[in-house]
Amino acid sequence: MKNILILIVFIMSLAVASAQTKKGKLYPFKSAVVEYVYEGNTTGRQVLYIDNYGWLQSEITQTTSKSFGQTSKEDKVKVTKDFDIYQWDNIEHTGVKLRNTLAEDLMNDPDFDPEEFGKRTMEALDFKKAGTETINGKPCEVWKGLAGSSTIWIWNSLALKTEIKMLGTKTIWTANVVKINEGVPSGKFNLPSNITFTDMGNTDPLEMMQKTQKQEGSGDSEEAPVKSLKELNGFLKKLNNQ
Repeated sequence: MKNILILIVFIMSLAVASAQTKKGKLYPFKSAVVEYVYEGNTTGRQVLYIDNYGWLQSEITQTTSKSFGQTSKEDKVKVTKDFDIYQWDNIEHTGVKLRNTLAEDLMNDPDFDPEEFGKRTMEALDFKKAGTETINGKPCEVWKGLAGSSTIWIWNSLALKTEIKMLGTKTIWTANVVKINEGVPSGKFNLPSNITFTDMGNTDPLEMMQKTQKQEGSGDSEEAPVKSLKELNGFLKKLNNQ
């Protein structure tokens, strides 16, 4: 279930942003600073910095999670430069680098239809528009999916609020600060000099999810469901039928 959630977050973010890609923009604004507050089983904060219409992003997450009697802390940073992703852990002092080949293939495919992809993705994950609500003064589309266990409030391709109920846990993160086209503080996309990044090669979040499933011993003997971009639609249909 954890791996499916990772996939959902990635696919949803790609789907809502994809409509801008034909204009070379991932977002309809040049820069943004969004601060989120976590509530529920996970508490803490996250800050998202966006520049160059989304081709530069930095996500700083500092949270504490409680589940099944266990408490874990997270202090991580993810910086995205075009299709290259750098992630590091400020507690473990480790880092990885990978290239998001799935997104790269989508953006470089001349037959890629962003609106159709977004529609199919939403349908495959059983997400349906459930009206509109205002979050922090912004009119958001409300999307509900996964049998009502997940809700996402979207404004201008940004998720301003997300609620996930899973395995007896509930986590909500809500944007309490949204600054659009006010610039980004310097240094937010810099990589730390004291961290060595392990190159994970050309990969994507789907492959990472599949590798994690094998490492965690999910007990599923099937082959990885997605081997290429062409198989993505079939995988989404399979998810919808589970």
